[in-house]
Amino acid sequence: MASPIKRSNGIYYSITYVGGRRVWKSTGTQSRSKALLLLERNETASSKKPKALTLEQFRTPLFGFLKANLAPTTVMLYHMAFKSFSRIIGDLPLTCYTPLMIEEFKIKRLAEISPVKVNIDFRKLKAAFNHAVNWGLLTENPFRKCKRLRVPQKRPAYLTKEDFKMIMSVIENDWFKEIIRFALSTMMRLGEIVNLKWTSIDLQKRLIYIENSDSFRTKTLKSRVIPMDELTHLALCKKARLSEYVFTWPDGKPFAKGWVSHKFKIYCRKAGMGEEIHFHSLRHTGATWMVQNNVPLFNVQRILGHSKIEVTEIYSHLEVEHFRKPSEVISAILN
Repeated sequence: MASPIKRSNGIYYSITYVGGRRVWKSTGTQSRSKALLLLERNETASSKKPKALTLEQFRTPLFGFLKANLAPTTVMLYHMAFKSFSRIIGDLPLTCYTPLMIEEFKIKRLAEISPVKVNIDFRKLKAAFNHAVNWGLLTENPFRKCKRLRVPQKRPAYLTKEDFKMIMSVIENDWFKEIIRFALSTMMRLGEIVNLKWTSIDLQKRLIYIENSDSFRTKTLKSRVIPMDELTHLALCKKARLSEYVFTWPDGKPFAKGWVSHKFKIYCRKAGMGEEIHFHSLRHTGATWMVQNNVPLFNVQRILGHSKIEVTEIYSHLEVEHFRKPSEVISAILN
């Protein structure tokens, strides 16, 4: 422990060095014994302060929280982001990470994956560090001083009616065709479909309830209700109930999400569809067909379960015919 120094005003001070500069701190007393006691107490208190958690140590409380509040697929995105960040930047105390390190991570990660996926990593890490701030483990989130990569918006890939008929023609199994038709007409996510149970189906009211359960979490953690169209209602009325799940193998076992996605891709390639078409394209297709047939974006948002209308607005370019005639008013005036 450094000895206190008495200055010309009779007060004892301690000396510390910050960035190579000498900093004087008053003890507030002219008694050397009291000054020594005060410095000793301060040194003892600082030595008892817990060390900052490292990134790996932070995983335990964070992922316990995430697993209790988010869907498994979302938790997996956090896991992948943490793994990449630790591999590229290193396992450091949370207080040691800087905006410059984050920019370095973005640059190196961009050499491995697409800008869209880099932004997914960025969002998950930023959210994780926000939790660290909220829990008192950090005073400031270094990610707040960085921005996501700018990615040009692309139109969602969707199928024409002819494309859809072509894919259906190459599928051999009727029970797989049922899943594809259902996905298109309800615009449900694949995870929602393979986890759908008969208890969430109301055939009398023609409603499908997308709900959270002990074994499933929706992407937004919010429940929603989807009205059935006539063909979907008729198909569900005729469908055999082989287990508690609506869509299963012929022996009643539930489908794995990955298997359904992979199988659909095989059929898409067999039907001559491009690489951009995958199972989620059925959701885009349903939304696109709705907008093309004058269904308001707000209604499409409710069915899709988007938390913000801005997300649904990726389909807004399809509404151009709605304001083509009003735009011709200018031409009429000029003529």
